Amino acid sequence: MMRKAIGFYWTLPVPWAQFNAVDPHDIDKAAAQSRTIAMQRRIVRDYAQREFEILEESAHIELAPDRGTEEFVSGLTKLIERARALEATILLVDFGAATHQRTHQHLQKLLDQNADLFLPIWPGDDQTQGLVAHFGQWRERQTEWTSGKSARVAKALARAEQLLGQGATLGKAALALETEGLRSATGKPWTAAGLRQAIKAKT
Repeated sequence: MMRKAIGFYWTLPVPWAQFNAVDPHDIDKAAAQSRTIAMQRRIVRDYAQREFEILEESAHIELAPDRGTEEFVSGLTKLIERARALEATILLVDFGAATHQRTHQHLQKLLDQNADLFLPIWPGDDQTQGLVAHFGQWRERQTEWTSGKSARVAKALARAEQLLGQGATLGKAALALETEGLRSATGKPWTAAGLRQAIKAKT
């Protein structure tokens, strides 16, 4: 008899790519938005064929783009309650250990506290190579984004000053920057308050 399971997949937000949220219940859409989630889903499904029936799948996104947060883990209460109600095991990929990256310490603590509920899966060799390549490419893109911050902000502020000189309000200037794809230092959309602060800091 197959054991019951829930597939659990997560990723970090990417503010500069405007990727800040996923629908935890629309796994197909989440996998289309995030390659990290798509890879986890494939690994879990491959593993589950041996002895598990996946009843549900749930995708989640961290709150911070560069670290694991305690708040993200506290938001998994419903997932745990759901798994216990279904008497299902939560399957997740242990990609941090497999790729020798820093482990999400808060998530690991949750797993330790609910060891009877979670089953971390170690990817196969081919899958691990894919994860390593994926995260390597991602780090390169992140480095490029970070190194280009000064030039990016300078371009946005120059455009904002041009708009303000033409009579636009801070709010309308912020909206125009968003429309034109000129992002802030963090990659989030400009706001009137943020634009005011950036212009003040520049002067």
